[in-house]
Amino acid sequence: MGILKKIKKHFKRKEKLKELQTGDIVNMHLYDSSKKTILFASRDFPTHDKDSGSNRLKEIILIYKKLRYNCIIFAPHIFEDDSYVKFYQKHDVIVFVENNRYKNIYDFLSSYKNIDYVWFNGPLALNLFYKKMKNILPRTKFMYDMVDIHFLRFKRAIEIEPNRISLKKNYKHFFHLETVIAPQLDYIIAISDKEKEIMSQYADKDKIITISNIHEPKIDISERKNFHESKGIIFIGSIHEPNIDAVKFLYEKIMPLVWKTNPELEVSVIGNVADKLDIRQYPRFKFLGFVESIEEYFMNSKIMVAPLRFGAGVKGKIGQAFEYFFPVVTTDIGAEGMRLTDGKNVLIANDENSFAQAILRLNNDEELWNTLSKNSIDSLKPFSIEAVSSTLKQIN
Repeated sequence: MGILKKIKKHFKRKEKLKELQTGDIVNMHLYDSSKKTILFASRDFPTHDKDSGSNRLKEIILIYKKLRYNCIIFAPHIFEDDSYVKFYQKHDVIVFVENNRYKNIYDFLSSYKNIDYVWFNGPLALNLFYKKMKNILPRTKFMYDMVDIHFLRFKRAIEIEPNRISLKKNYKHFFHLETVIAPQLDYIIAISDKEKEIMSQYADKDKIITISNIHEPKIDISERKNFHESKGIIFIGSIHEPNIDAVKFLYEKIMPLVWKTNPELEVSVIGNVADKLDIRQYPRFKFLGFVESIEEYFMNSKIMVAPLRFGAGVKGKIGQAFEYFFPVVTTDIGAEGMRLTDGKNVLIANDENSFAQAILRLNNDEELWNTLSKNSIDSLKPFSIEAVSSTLKQIN
């Protein structure tokens, strides 16, 4: 960062602090010295209503609260008037915000060293904060939450686009971070047993713990529209590269085959994918952007699709669909780590022809649609709050 940018940033921070008159970190008065303390460090402040990784972290933090921990959440350059800070404030979570008392998180940790655990949310947080925090907190136990295996995601992307230099650079960077640096920590958090198995090649298996996404039914099955009342296809995604590829794959390869048979079938895309796409090139898709409440769409639409050709981890969008008894068509990549069976919990198809046929079949077969919808309850069992709480209790 150039000197002028640093100066501007400094004065901008000072003006913001003056405006807010903030002298301490949010909810610090709730700290109880008789409890264990865990600090959650993230490169970006988690936005739980915008991406599944942030929603998972939110649920983990709230579980730790129920387990009677002092929970502190930190991301750089966050002020107390942020709406997500206010969310955590309401849930009695301590939030390190920009303040007049401490210059930065390291200044705070140097003054206050009674941290039992530090939980790094993803590789960017690990890369930015681990070395300095380890020096300040030599007796603290450090936990790396992979969210998903990033090097695996880029390895799979290279198989589809072998000439993209950026993919190869990212693969090399994250491979070093996840297989050389991460094994130095006390715990590695994998999002599925499949990813635990992969990471066991690089780290002590005893320090790898599986904590997946957290899902529970949001409605009773009787509340959602039935087969005949439901209509249309939904895709939900962010600017995450696998989602962008999935939209292109869906529009260019899959839906032309579907529309040959059923030209009236509509596709709606939820999320900020338009930030990475020129939506004028996709005129037959409805781009809805960020939707504050997805419930209406999940309860009224007929099919959720997730045609993911690369990626890693457990896909939150599929778990969300199950919360609303919403039938899903996806790929092996989409279903990975979720213990799903083709034809029982989801329909799985990996190329454009079989994916298009799966959409048409599910759109026309009431018995199959009802089977997938009803089995959503079983699909969610591995992802319950109780299951995750039981795992977290075992960490010491």
